[in-house]
Amino acid sequence: LLGAGVPVAAPREDLPAARQGAVAPMLGVLRCAVQPAALDEETAVALLSSPLGGADPLALRRLRRELRCRELTAGGARPSGVLLVDLLRPDRESGCESDSGTGSTLDGLDDETAAPARRLASLLSAAAVAAQRGDSAEEVLWQVWQDSGLAPRWAASAACGGPAGMQADRDLDAVVALFDAAARYADRLPGADGGPAGVLGFCDYLTDQQIAGDSLAARSPEGESVTVLTAHAAAGREWSLVAVPGVQEGSWPNLRLRGSLLGVEHLLDTTAGIESSTVSRTAPLLAEERRLLLVAASRARHRLLVSAVRGEDEQPSRFLNELMGADELMGADECKGTGASMPERPGASRGRGLNLPELVAELRQVSCDPAAAGARRRGAAAGLAQLAQAGVPGAHPDSWYGLGPPSSQVPLRLLGEPARVSPSLVELVSSCPLRWLLTRHGGEDVRALPAVTGSLVHKLVQAAAAGATDQQLEDALAQAWTGVDAGAPWYSRAEQQRVRQMVAMFRLWWRDSRSELTEVGCEQDMEVRLPLGDDPAVLLRGRVDRLERDRQGRPVIVDVKSSKTPLSKAAAEDHAQLAIYQLAAAHGAFTEHGLTAEPGGACIVQVSARTAASVQRDQRPLDGPALERWHGVVREAARRTAGPEFVAIDNGDCPQCPAKIACPLHDSGRQVTQ
Repeated sequence: LLGAGVPVAAPREDLPAARQGAVAPMLGVLRCAVQPAALDEETAVALLSSPLGGADPLALRRLRRELRCRELTAGGARPSGVLLVDLLRPDRESGCESDSGTGSTLDGLDDETAAPARRLASLLSAAAVAAQRGDSAEEVLWQVWQDSGLAPRWAASAACGGPAGMQADRDLDAVVALFDAAARYADRLPGADGGPAGVLGFCDYLTDQQIAGDSLAARSPEGESVTVLTAHAAAGREWSLVAVPGVQEGSWPNLRLRGSLLGVEHLLDTTAGIESSTVSRTAPLLAEERRLLLVAASRARHRLLVSAVRGEDEQPSRFLNELMGADELMGADECKGTGASMPERPGASRGRGLNLPELVAELRQVSCDPAAAGARRRGAAAGLAQLAQAGVPGAHPDSWYGLGPPSSQVPLRLLGEPARVSPSLVELVSSCPLRWLLTRHGGEDVRALPAVTGSLVHKLVQAAAAGATDQQLEDALAQAWTGVDAGAPWYSRAEQQRVRQMVAMFRLWWRDSRSELTEVGCEQDMEVRLPLGDDPAVLLRGRVDRLERDRQGRPVIVDVKSSKTPLSKAAAEDHAQLAIYQLAAAHGAFTEHGLTAEPGGACIVQVSARTAASVQRDQRPLDGPALERWHGVVREAARRTAGPEFVAIDNGDCPQCPAKIACPLHDSGRQVTQ
């Protein structure tokens, strides 16, 4: 029913307060704060996965892996479960996160990985401080509840309705009942002191309850909903429509013999002078089951639906014949043709759930469908207007995607303002201006493994060129790899080995190229102003991986690439990024280093290449006509970056584009018009 969007009012489970899903984590925090020995691996995982920690299985696995990697790097051998316990255990003296070492242990991890542990450690520390201060169990509990931040989140979810809202209602009811239990505990045991002993006593008091205790806490109203309950609980109540499903032979009637522990029924038969061997034991059970079904059936004022399933292992109950008569029973196919179902609303279709999002979606589809009948479209539009007036999200056309005008038509660059471009920008804009725009404004994940690995390789090859030894490079790689999330351990080891091979390939290229090239600098910044005639000037700026000098004193640009995709010789000859660097060199970008303004060429060092012959891909020195051609490419790239329109260009790199979900050329990025 919840999956179909039907509001359900189910009786509260007869569970003690300590076993309620929203209460158990809070009691766990209280117990672990005053009794650190209670914090074991199972408890730590349960608390991290609870709403107090907020870690899903993937985040918990990532945290375990990071802690384990750091432990191995430090020379330890403790398992991840022990590391989790040590990470969360509150400081018994200060109770603050930084003193307990949690902050330093999580330093270097990204916020998403460390957030659950930080939240939970903060709650444990706050509870420990409050208990040490002598606060009562109710006061410590209130401190944890306030610091958790769950109250506004659950309240907002409850206000939104739906299955999540109903679950938030139940959780809030459970928390209110918990505070009521804490107040009654203090009232009934006035001698119970505060502090760690009082908090631990309250936890034991609730944990030892085997049945649900009475509660004076107010519960959320049921409202208009379907009540789901047992036949016994339905006694004394009535509804307009009652459904009794699952009336199967073997479950209703349930003729399994059942009696009291001491056999009182046999004693009663004996005292009444009834011979037990001549009395049927199933007849009373059958009569009781029949009465129970009649109780359930008599709860309906107007309509009663009793259903069962007929199959190889399932048979309808014998009581169905008694209720209606065998000639009145209908099968599923017959029910479809009776026309006894609810009348269909205008614009509605069979199979849709009863929740508002599905209703809004269907009404929007019908109202925008030119093939639909006019009356049906008007009915759907009227329904949307009614829902919009009630404040239902998505009903008003102003909130529909693609119907509103552009928020701005202002170009990214003011008229007459110099265009600031880089060689990598020119390459990307030339292939697809829309990709450049999206990736520039957050459409690319800089924390992705290829990006992290590329940055690490660049730092290691710089150290290798500076004369670092093999051991120094290995130590630097091991230290940096502790902060890399490479997925499964076997894949992480393979990627780490691939980085080692790339560094080794660079050192091989470095050794063989010293006879032709001399190092000028690494990560060398450059900036040059290119005049474009009547157009605004272009400020060409960038950073060269390696700047080398050839035998004629000309600048040679070296770009280190760590991508797995190899680059052919022909592609290197027409490589835009290398050509723009040569264009900058021709305009004197590197003359301050004692180099000439005549380009000496450029090359790409593919450190991921498998053979030494394919490591270097050269681009010959550009002459006058070639420089003029690339001058025009820069001019066009500067024009494309101004906007406000950015064209999507289909190219061979579209399948690997990180922004394809926002691209109209890709299936996942096309605008939904119907």
